[in-house]
Amino acid sequence: MTSVKKWIEEKIKNEYFRYFEYEEFSPINEIGRGSFGKVIKANLANTGLVALKIIISKNSDEHDEVNDEFIKELKLLREVDYHPKINRCLGITKDSENYILVLEYANEGSLRKFLEKNFTSLKWNDKIQMALDITNGLKLLDLGLSKKLAEITTNSVGNRQGMIEYIEPQCFKNIRYKKVKKSDIYSLGVLLWEISSGRPPFSDCPRDLIKDHIKDGNREEPIEGTPTEYRKLYQECWDGKPESRPDIEKVHEF
Repeated sequence: MTSVKKWIEEKIKNEYFRYFEYEEFSPINEIGRGSFGKVIKANLANTGLVALKIIISKNSDEHDEVNDEFIKELKLLREVDYHPKINRCLGITKDSENYILVLEYANEGSLRKFLEKNFTSLKWNDKIQMALDITNGLKLLDLGLSKKLAEITTNSVGNRQGMIEYIEPQCFKNIRYKKVKKSDIYSLGVLLWEISSGRPPFSDCPRDLIKDHIKDGNREEPIEGTPTEYRKLYQECWDGKPESRPDIEKVHEF
């Protein structure tokens, strides 16, 4: 089997990915953390702002085999970079220790930051379009939304935490539970509610109680004025039983 590092080097050599010299970037600040390390906002010469995301860390074994999910993510980011709702993959770079994915920078930042800044001016047509954009991205990429939301993140004061508000109750009831596509639908349901409310889920619940709160079947209350069909949709998405949740195609039809 081909190692991850050799697979990347082969793709760069074959010009499947454009390669940038690391010296072309001027790092600005850290904007998040993923499973391999920091995500950095940087300036790329003659291009502008980009996001640098570590994909192979210094701790990766030279002989680590290519993971199907890893390949799928890189291929899809490469092949759907024409899509207006998905940040483009510009290429790959490498510093002294890591392989780094070069992504188009999202000017509006995260969904949460966008809502904090713009929620009072959003109409329901705007909110529904945002929901459709997110659903489109999930439908196209199929990358495991719930897994990504469960990754360890670091906030501005250095507290490490996973985004447990978006994780289905099965994960808290059984540590061996294996996430499936319907796990993503649960997370999507919570995101749809967040779009309707303009605030983080369970923001008034002590953080150390959120897991039990979700496990016991509690969900956020609908926001007054939410269209009935939209409310029904996100409530179906976060149903406690995975088999009762709609698939992504049905959500997209909304």
